Amino acid sequence: MKIAIGTDHGGFSLKSLLIRRLKALGHRVSDMGTLSPDPCDYPVIGAKVAEAVARGRAQRGILLCKSGGGMAIVANKFPKVRAVVCETVSSARHAREHNNANVLVLGAEGLNSREAVSILNAWLAAPFAGGRHARRVRQITQIEKQNRRSF
Repeated sequence: MKIAIGTDHGGFSLKSLLIRRLKALGHRVSDMGTLSPDPCDYPVIGAKVAEAVARGRAQRGILLCKSGGGMAIVANKFPKVRAVVCETVSSARHAREHNNANVLVLGAEGLNSREAVSILNAWLAAPFAGGRHARRVRQITQIEKQNRRSF
């Protein structure tokens, strides 16, 4: 699977670990930055990853910042993107099973390496459950389309 990944300075050290894990699992990874631990603006990086997913250049995306909140806000501005901040293995599974989340957002400040890899693994492995959840994802897509025309 093609996965775009990006972080601001707050998740820089964790990003390299996740890239190694993704490659070890056989995924093709596109690193969208940042490329140093120097302070940078998270909206720029979040937009690069979200656009790659929205345009189909990546099937999924991963974003990191200190809390995850800012990156999720940016990513969810893009059509076809369903970005969810996941802090536990359970929340990562639910994000995929219930929301068909295609962008995983991690708050690097509160996660150690082991927890981050466990969350990543759960998110990658969980299938979309379909059924009533598919109906809800279609509703989200419809709301997104309506709002693009309305504002």
